Amino acid sequence: MESVNAQQPSEENVFGTSDGASYSAVLSHGDAGRVTIQSLLVDGHNTPVREATFDTRQLAVAAVEEYARGDRKP
Repeated sequence: MESVNAQQPSEENVFGTSDGASYSAVLSHGDAGRVTIQSLLVDGHNTPVREATFDTRQLAVAAVEEYARGDRKP
């Protein structure tokens, strides 16, 4: 009997500051390298995000920084 080992998406915490605003986000790494912002706090406030799945980690982190600066709206 063959066993299928399905990997669960891994999660990563990202912290930083952007234009004076501090942020904390949880990124979920899924299939095909896509990365989703699971949760986002900006200056201690929960920030709901829509359309928060990106092709790369770099794009996801850039989006988190844009949310923190106010350049991207939730």
